[in-house]
Amino acid sequence: MKKLLSVLLTLAALSAVLCLPAAAEEAKEAAEAPEKAPAFVRMWGKVSPWEGNGIYLKNDSGDGSLSEVVVHPGDAPAVDGTTGLPLDLKTVKEGDVLYVWTGPAMALSQPAQVSALVIVGNVPADAAAPEFCEIAGRAVSPAPGDKGNPKFPLTGGGELEVTDKTVYTPWLTRQILRMEDLNPGDRVLAWKGKDGAAEKIQLLPSVYRGYVCTFATMHDVPIAVNGGFDAERDKDVPQFSGKRTEQGVMAPIRSIAEAAGCSVSWDKERGAVVYDENKELVFSVFPGQDVLQTPDGETTISAPCLKEGGATYLPLEDLCYWLNLYLARG
Repeated sequence: MKKLLSVLLTLAALSAVLCLPAAAEEAKEAAEAPEKAPAFVRMWGKVSPWEGNGIYLKNDSGDGSLSEVVVHPGDAPAVDGTTGLPLDLKTVKEGDVLYVWTGPAMALSQPAQVSALVIVGNVPADAAAPEFCEIAGRAVSPAPGDKGNPKFPLTGGGELEVTDKTVYTPWLTRQILRMEDLNPGDRVLAWKGKDGAAEKIQLLPSVYRGYVCTFATMHDVPIAVNGGFDAERDKDVPQFSGKRTEQGVMAPIRSIAEAAGCSVSWDKERGAVVYDENKELVFSVFPGQDVLQTPDGETTISAPCLKEGGATYLPLEDLCYWLNLYLARG
């Protein structure tokens, strides 16, 4: 028994030694992997006295680094958590609880300063607040014969489940809204039931000019503006051909910009010049340059502008950013 025990201990020690390099490599990779910032940050708390601009919240979200925040509403929609109707922030008083969603960036000050994306108030004490979501694609239904409900993929990961009883309401209009009317880039508030599925979805004001859908292929990359997910529904939506390069997908500037409602011209001194619907400059760029000229000055892009076959191309993500288009994936 002693000899057997000795052999087992020796084998265990040898196994531990052999596993050390692999374990160390895994630990190194985990330490070096960048943490993915959340798409949106939720915080909530009671309105407290504040002499400066904005709304001062004593934050109860459990994040010790954000125990106190100043919320700047800006143009963010304020929603009544009971009715889904607009909430007049002028009626908010000390002690009221507000739920606020913001982006991951915030001013490094004491207290922290954040710009709101949406504000929700008047949530009953015995009810859960709605959830803020950004739709990343069309709803995906279960395969024929499978049980389950349609689910929307969301920006930042996760899904939003809906049922045939989900109620869809527009923002400040009387239009009829259906599941099929929600597009990539749409932002919504979802009131969920105990089963986790949305009982009510409130469509919020759009923040994007539209959306772009791409499809993975071996060579050229089909790109569609405001469509492309459903072959039958989007049969009249034109598709443009992007180019796959070592730097990523390059998209034709004129085709994408004009499909999004902008205009493009060529200027011998500025190159390709893009204007928005109001004839205001968006950017200009010369082929071969990795710098855009914008109303706020120069800005670097991820790869140089490409000219080929009489068309000029920009990296798809950069082009979508400057045209304010949500980039979805087909």
